[in-house]
Amino acid sequence: MFHIELKNVCIKVTVRYFCTGFVLAGDAKTLCDSIHTALSLDSDEPPERLAQLITMAEATCFTMAALRNPAPVALEATVNGRPFNPGMAGSA
Repeated sequence: MFHIELKNVCIKVTVRYFCTGFVLAGDAKTLCDSIHTALSLDSDEPPERLAQLITMAEATCFTMAALRNPAPVALEATVNGRPFNPGMAGSA
């Protein structure tokens, strides 16, 4: 697509998260605190072309898009072939 020659490409993604509550108490949660991406590469290409490549790579990343623009998330559970609502389990 861009026909850019790259050498020694290294991408490091660091995710910081923490957990609260307890599974046995039923109040466990995992929360994401931050995501840091570090990109390192060697190239003789002009800086403008490298900037365009890096910008487009980030803009078209499905994971980054989902994190930056959260979409509705739904859970559909089936137990023993029947629909199951975990939020209603145990209530009469």
